[in-house]
Amino acid sequence: MQQLKGAGAVIEAYHTSLEPFWHPILPSDNLKDNPVAVELLGRGLVLSRLDGAAVVFDDVCRHLGAALSRGTVVDGCTLRCPYHGWSYDKSGRCVDIPARRGAAIPREARVRSYPTRERYGLVWVCLDEEPEREIPAFPEFGDSEVHKGPLRTYGPWRASAPRIVMAALDDTHFPWVHPGILGDPANPEPPDHGVYREGEYLVSTYDMMQPANDTVSTNGGAGALEKVTYTNYVTPTSIRLVKESAAGVYVIWQVATPIGHDKSLIFSRQARSFDRDPARDPEYERLQDTILEQDRPIVESQRPWLLPPLSSRMMLYVRPADLPLVAFQKWLEELSIPQEV
Repeated sequence: MQQLKGAGAVIEAYHTSLEPFWHPILPSDNLKDNPVAVELLGRGLVLSRLDGAAVVFDDVCRHLGAALSRGTVVDGCTLRCPYHGWSYDKSGRCVDIPARRGAAIPREARVRSYPTRERYGLVWVCLDEEPEREIPAFPEFGDSEVHKGPLRTYGPWRASAPRIVMAALDDTHFPWVHPGILGDPANPEPPDHGVYREGEYLVSTYDMMQPANDTVSTNGGAGALEKVTYTNYVTPTSIRLVKESAAGVYVIWQVATPIGHDKSLIFSRQARSFDRDPARDPEYERLQDTILEQDRPIVESQRPWLLPPLSSRMMLYVRPADLPLVAFQKWLEELSIPQEV
């Protein structure tokens, strides 16, 4: 019993540590006339579009605790509870109680609302009143010289968000999990890594030889190995991989949304400076689908759910190959993001 209590405390601390970050919870196009229920960091939330803006509340009516996500949006400006008709405006304040119309509405009749933004085609929410970080940058999104692929959603995966980020940051698994796509088992030697901090990001850089495909090659995706330069911009829940090669610049922007300590959604977009015909997008998306489906069973198999502390030596890192992973985990510990459940 004591062990279960201890695990619960670590999970709660993990959720709390990520509350000051921005998290994407739904594609903007999916938020229309009806409220939508979502879960973030173990908390039930409801999204609505009120007065044209995306808003996020706790999914609990202040009256008797019914789920507001089962309610309706009235005249585009209030969210009405399905149980007794209490209606809330975009600030979370109750503005109508049908059972006592004509009487003053109690000041306490309000639901908690959260900071909400729409960016990169997604609705983002921060569960803290004062966000400590910016939304993970995707500078290519506003660059007219770069073609952007469609927004993609994957999962949920049975894995923590940092585990998913670490999988994308880890290049030494490429020959074994992605042979013929990202790596070559006959050439498993790790590259030389550069790792440093840049503002709100951990940055990892390296050069490697990668099998020719549409993302790196100018010869139609056929041939031997070709040189690729990676620059990865990482946060505890996101990674932006910038690949520079003979083909041009190819970017994968990926954010893992922590539904809980052991469950995450992945939102992803691609951008490229070459082969910019939108009709070619399905080929690139199929390639990314394949890579993530190769990663998924491996990442979901990893235990414990959260990363074990470096001091425990439960994971035996090998230097210099694992330098970016060690730097990432040290950063998580500096940010007091709990580990090991």
